[in-house]
Amino acid sequence: MNLNPNPNPTTTPTSRCSLFSSVAAAALLSSSALLAESPSASLSSLAKSFTAAAAKPADPTLVSVGADLTSKLKSLDSVLGASDAVKSQLTGTLQSLLGGKDSEALATVCKIAQVTTLTPEQKGIAKETANLAAAFVVQRNFAALEGASGDVATVVSSLRKGELTTAAPAIQRIAKNASLTAPQKQLIGSVADQYAPGLRKAKDSLKKGLDGIQGLPGLGK
Repeated sequence: MNLNPNPNPTTTPTSRCSLFSSVAAAALLSSSALLAESPSASLSSLAKSFTAAAAKPADPTLVSVGADLTSKLKSLDSVLGASDAVKSQLTGTLQSLLGGKDSEALATVCKIAQVTTLTPEQKGIAKETANLAAAFVVQRNFAALEGASGDVATVVSSLRKGELTTAAPAIQRIAKNASLTAPQKQLIGSVADQYAPGLRKAKDSLKKGLDGIQGLPGLGK
């Protein structure tokens, strides 16, 4: 299991937001073996591992958001009743976050709020859970991004409050940051797909337009 989403943690700006110490990583691997033997304890065990790992960074905001996310995941689990299929997405979210697969985690948790069989109460908690997961992912991966601290703070604060319209412009500005690495570009694109729809499509359309211009006679080189 890859415990670090950064291929080059010694040089990329996200290394300072790394979630895991070697001790936490060892604990995670140990708990994973136990989970394979006891699927019914998966969410509880994963939440415990996530809480322990999220307490390791020096970033107090990340610790705080991680605690809120764990609490909200437990709340959602308690109101889901016998919805085993949806509950499996909760464990999938935590597994992805623990494995450093933030884009997968975000996609999984956002799907829960779209389940048509959820009650209004369940859907409301699911949306809050998705917002907290997005806030956690943004703080973990972009808090150290050069020139983006204000926008990151805005996104995280807004998502924690459920103020999505406030978060969207800041997400767009982060996506345009010139210091983004390739993995960061992909991740902020995933966040934008959920909270700033149309941003990736607009960028793709612009790129196609520029490519078309470059292909005109006399402008290709």
